[in-house]
Amino acid sequence: METTSEGFDPESLPIDIHYNKLLDWLIDRKHCTTGWQSKAYAVREKISAAVQDMPPVEEMTLLLRGSCTVAMVTVKLNYLSVDINYFHCLRIVDLLKVSEADTKNFFGQYSSKRMKDWKEVLRLYEKDSMFLAESASMLARNVNYEIPATKRQIGRCQQIQRECSRKESECAANAVQLRKKFSALCKELKIEGNDVKRELKKLVDELPSVYESVCCGIKELEQCVKYYEEFVLFIAPSASESEILLMIKFIQSHGNATVYQWKTGKIPDKVLAPVIQATMEEEEQSGNISWGDSEAIDFGDADINCADIAKEIEVAGGVDLDVGGIDFGDDEQEAQGEIDWGNGEIQVESAGSREDDGILVTGDDAESVIAYTQTRGHLVDELLELETFFSQRLKELDEEPSIVSTNLFQSASELLQLQTADSISGMRSKVAAVLQTLTSSRMQHLFMIKNSQTYIDRLADSLTHKLTLANKMETALQAAKDRAAAAAREQADLEPKLEAMRQKTKELQKQLEQSLSKRYNNRIVNIMGEINSI
Repeated sequence: METTSEGFDPESLPIDIHYNKLLDWLIDRKHCTTGWQSKAYAVREKISAAVQDMPPVEEMTLLLRGSCTVAMVTVKLNYLSVDINYFHCLRIVDLLKVSEADTKNFFGQYSSKRMKDWKEVLRLYEKDSMFLAESASMLARNVNYEIPATKRQIGRCQQIQRECSRKESECAANAVQLRKKFSALCKELKIEGNDVKRELKKLVDELPSVYESVCCGIKELEQCVKYYEEFVLFIAPSASESEILLMIKFIQSHGNATVYQWKTGKIPDKVLAPVIQATMEEEEQSGNISWGDSEAIDFGDADINCADIAKEIEVAGGVDLDVGGIDFGDDEQEAQGEIDWGNGEIQVESAGSREDDGILVTGDDAESVIAYTQTRGHLVDELLELETFFSQRLKELDEEPSIVSTNLFQSASELLQLQTADSISGMRSKVAAVLQTLTSSRMQHLFMIKNSQTYIDRLADSLTHKLTLANKMETALQAAKDRAAAAAREQADLEPKLEAMRQKTKELQKQLEQSLSKRYNNRIVNIMGEINSI
């Protein structure tokens, strides 16, 4: 053995080979030939044929199936040979020496076909050291592709689980929020929410009691109205008492009377209030669309002959067919150019039509002043005016009285002088209570429901749409849970495969290092690179 001048033996140095260059290194040093792939393909075919007839040995079954926990299989199996390499074949031959010992002849040779097939596989592998090239190729493929691909697949499963977890929380929160909104709107409208459209229509039945409550509240504002009226007349003596809070005074005197009475001052004898009509869609569903009393137009039994009719008219002198004129009456009046319009007086019928049994009021004039939109708006304006007045008056009373304001009310009535901040605040509270009843969100819904079938449909659709969205969120939530569970199952299947692949790769690395070490007088061979960190 040659040594250097310092007594150092170069042959003792380890051989370091990068795993990605191992195949090129083997070919460069003539350990393998460049045509090893075609030879490996032929060996694979022989292995595929040989594994079809294997003894039921537990270790051999585990070896061929690539599992460490599979129980011994006693039936014939179709094994896959894609992961079987030369070192597996060596172990299979050793196991066959035990299982096929009975087939050994007098000369020490095995007559078993199994043994002959696997020994032929070993011979083909060892020719031109083809097994080294195949093992190096397997090693590089596992490190570069198989293990990273499995890791990425596991990473995708973990990412899917994280995304599904986030989506689950979002869908659950959205579903709860939508159902809370639906419940809040139903609570505001005071409906249960089981049959939304029907329940909304039933809300109209509450309006008469609401009208009565508003009328009672307005009648309790007599002191407020009197104080405001006297204040206005005291500040502006030129103002007319009859122009102050007309609608409030009218309701205090006549209650929730009709619009006709508000306009004319006359009490109708009969009122025909308008009824909310069903939508065309509901009529079509119920099959109650009426197109008239008769299905056909009766033109009489006789046939119509236009020529005969024209001839009869011409003979009668009613129509001059040559001139095309029409005789409307007396020829003398037509000649003089005079038309008798009566006595020259034009009579305009009022909204109420007079019948034999009194005045019949229909249409908008048959509505009550609180139910009708325009008169109700007038009432709300007056209540706002009154509330604003009391708020301003209360602010003035809270401030320090000035000499001007003190002297100003010396000549006022006792009603104006004796009011305190507490009494003014009480008046404002009464007005605000009536105003709140009329202008609350629920009352706005009720008035719109009463006046518009389309609004009922739109409001019902808006409510049910929230439930529909909530159901969709819950469906998406379940879908996210199912997808996360599927990803978790896939990850659970991939992780043992990844670990088995790592172990096989490490084992193949050591076997290659040992085989190469024997070829270099047992020098240490290290296969370097990312293979050591998989």
